[in-house]
Amino acid sequence: MPNEKKRILLLGDARQVHLKRWSRFLIDRDYDVMTLSLEPTNDIPGNHRQLRIPKLLPDFVRYPMALPAVRRIIHRFRPDLVNAHFTPNYGVIAAMSGFRPWVLSTWGSDIMVLPQRSSFHMKRTRFVVSRATFITSDAQVMSDRLIALGAEQERVLTFPFGVDRDVFSPVVDSNRTDGPRVLSNRKIEPVYNIDIIVSAFSEVTRSLPDARLTVAGSGSLLKKLRREAQRSEAARSVEFVGEVLHARVPGLLREHDLFVSIAKSDTTSVSLLEAMACGVFPIVSDIPANREWIRHGENGYVVPPSDARALARAIVDAWADPQLRDSAKKQNADLIAARADWYQNMSVVEGLFERLTQRNPGSPNS
Repeated sequence: MPNEKKRILLLGDARQVHLKRWSRFLIDRDYDVMTLSLEPTNDIPGNHRQLRIPKLLPDFVRYPMALPAVRRIIHRFRPDLVNAHFTPNYGVIAAMSGFRPWVLSTWGSDIMVLPQRSSFHMKRTRFVVSRATFITSDAQVMSDRLIALGAEQERVLTFPFGVDRDVFSPVVDSNRTDGPRVLSNRKIEPVYNIDIIVSAFSEVTRSLPDARLTVAGSGSLLKKLRREAQRSEAARSVEFVGEVLHARVPGLLREHDLFVSIAKSDTTSVSLLEAMACGVFPIVSDIPANREWIRHGENGYVVPPSDARALARAIVDAWADPQLRDSAKKQNADLIAARADWYQNMSVVEGLFERLTQRNPGSPNS
C-alpha cells in the first residue's frame, strides 16, 4: 500500500526515559513503532512486548536467549528497520538476528566503560559494532572510541539527544540570597562520584552554612551514601529525594541554583543539557565530553572528577559571583538552542532512518 506507515522495531530497556522519548518522537512522525524489551513497563508509547527470559540467568546468557522470540516477531511485524539501544544486550540481539538494516544507538558506558572490563567485553563490543548498518553516538569522544573499536567513520552519526526547550526553560530570576541550592541528579553508581559531592558539601557548609544539597536518583551505592551523609558535618544540609519522574525534572531544576555532575567517564549528559536549558549553573568534571559543552569560567566550572576540595571551592566561588552565573545562563540558553534542541537533533535521526529504509528495505537476509 503506497501510504502504509514505515515500521520501526525498537530493542531496548523500556523502563528508560531516553527510549520512551525516542519512541514518542517516531510515533509522532507517523511511524508504526513496536518496542521489544526484557524489562517490564506500562508507559512506553506505542506497542510493547516484554520478552520473558528467566531473571536468574546471567545477562550475557539471558539476552541472547531472547533471539528466537525476536526473530519470530521480526517475521510477523516485518519492520523496515531495527534500532537497538545499548551495545552489550540489545545490540547483541540485533547483531545476531540477521536482520538488516539495523541501527545501533550507543548510550555512553556501553562504549566508554564496559569494553575495558575484560577481553570478552571487548570482543563482544567489536562484534556488535562491526555488524551494525549504522551507529548513533551522542558525543564526539564516543564517536572517536567507536572508530577505534572498528566502526568506519561514515557509519557513525554524532548528535546529542537534546532537550525539549518548551519544557526545559529558565526560571524567573530568583531573589534568594541565603545560600545556594545545589542539585545532583545522576545515578548513584561508582562512575558518577556522588560520594565526592557529598564529601565536598561538608567543606561548602563551613563557608556557606545555608547551602543545601539535593541528591536525586537511585543506585547501588544509595544506602551506603545515605549512611555516610548522616555521619558528616553537613548531614542537615543534604537531602536524598530518590528517583524523580522525568516530568518533574524541569521543576526540580528550577528550584536549584547550581548543578553538579562529576562523573569519571561520560558522553553528552542529557542531565547537563537539561540543567543548562533551565539556567542552572553547571559544575562538571574535567573530561572530554563535558569540555564539548562547558568552558571553564565562562558558562560553567570544570573541576577534577575526584577532587572534593576543588569541587567545594567551585560551589563557593560560583555562589559568590552572580554576574558569572547570569552570563552563563544567557550563554547556555543560546548554546542549547543552537546545538541541543531535541526536535532539531532527532530530525537528523529521522533523516538517517528514511535513507536507510529507502536504500535497503528491511529483510532478514539482506
